[in-house]
Amino acid sequence: MRIKRLRSAMIAVVAGMAMAGVGLAGVASADTPSQFTVTGGAIRPATGTPVPASGTQASLWGNSSYATTTIDGSGRVAVGAIGDNCEGWPTIRVTVDGKVVGTSTIVSATSYGTYPVGTAVGAGRHNVKIELINDFQSAACDRNVHLAYARMETPATVDTKFSFAVMPDTQQEVLNAGDTRFRNRTDWLVSNKSALDLRFVTHSGDVVNWDTPDHSQYAIAQNAMRALETAKVPYSLAIGNHDTQATGVGGSARDPAHTRELVRDTTVFNRYFTAAQYGAVKGQFEAGKVDNSFSTYEAGGVQWLVMTLELWPRTEVVNWAKNVVAANPHHNVIVVTHDYLDGNGNIEQSSEYGANSAQYLFDNLIKQYTNIKFVFSGHVGIAGNRVDTGVHGNKIYSFLQTFHSNSTNPVRLVEIDTKADSLRTWVYGPYNNQSFTEYDRSLAGLGLVR
Repeated sequence: MRIKRLRSAMIAVVAGMAMAGVGLAGVASADTPSQFTVTGGAIRPATGTPVPASGTQASLWGNSSYATTTIDGSGRVAVGAIGDNCEGWPTIRVTVDGKVVGTSTIVSATSYGTYPVGTAVGAGRHNVKIELINDFQSAACDRNVHLAYARMETPATVDTKFSFAVMPDTQQEVLNAGDTRFRNRTDWLVSNKSALDLRFVTHSGDVVNWDTPDHSQYAIAQNAMRALETAKVPYSLAIGNHDTQATGVGGSARDPAHTRELVRDTTVFNRYFTAAQYGAVKGQFEAGKVDNSFSTYEAGGVQWLVMTLELWPRTEVVNWAKNVVAANPHHNVIVVTHDYLDGNGNIEQSSEYGANSAQYLFDNLIKQYTNIKFVFSGHVGIAGNRVDTGVHGNKIYSFLQTFHSNSTNPVRLVEIDTKADSLRTWVYGPYNNQSFTEYDRSLAGLGLVR
């Protein structure tokens, strides 16, 4: 028997005492019973805020744990919950009237945030089941979920159009403090946030050109990204070879005998850019490092997951990414990695001084999951795109944007229309009001998951 099961039994006894009216310091006593019936868990005193009317929460301990309840009304099921983070947050699966409607990852240990799951259901009395589906325990921690309530929430009218932005290699824009192109781009994105309905900004790598003892290039880049942080626009940055200690001053190899080791040294990068600055990170392969991380957001009435992967990723990183994608089947996944398409628009075959090639990434991750929709990369060439077919017949849309501009500051803008299941993308340089119309593309039949 697992330790958590023994602990849960003891907590259940304490919870029973509280429900029976036995005084417990700091625990609210309520006359309203819990709305949940729990299997493989316990009803216990609430530990999050705001405290529900019952004063209790339904705690689920493992993948065989679930809570059931009956809800009257119409709309989407909205769950109030907190979770215990143990090398990742807990994910719940919601079933309504015998049909799985969706999943959601609980990302707070203290506040019962409201997590709408699935699409709206019609008026009536609905039987709802909520399960923990990614139980995990180590010697140091224990992943659980605690439910405060489940209710129907009528969705507001959804604006089905929104945009996100992809910044290309900015390494030419950080060589001296007098070059304002990097900050000009992020200032422009913030100024046009409402007009674009901009929800997320990502970067396909080579944020800087090389590291110096005073880390001046990182300081310029950090200052540029603060505009997005102040405006509360979440973002992510893929790490390119120039963002690692593999590249030395002037752009050549810092230590040719140890390039493979140094390409994984991102200590300075992670000093200047953190998950907290990114604003929407929900998970990381390595604690305290943004090299491999994913962020989530909702836009256009559907869920999105942006995953940044290290350059020529290690096999264990690809396996981690597979688990993340599989655990979020109702999120449309955007993969961002520095080297994926070559200058001719083909999937890159070489891993140079990394671990695995882009072809390996395609074969083992990208083509395997129907919810992976887009891949963005830089590193070589100028710009381009291609469409591939996954193993389930789904389409995967890949875009290259590199530019290495010495005169302006290109950014790829992607407008999604979830109602039309389409996208429109274009590249624009706000520094000198330059449009790159040769890279305009419009695509339909994306097959977005909902």
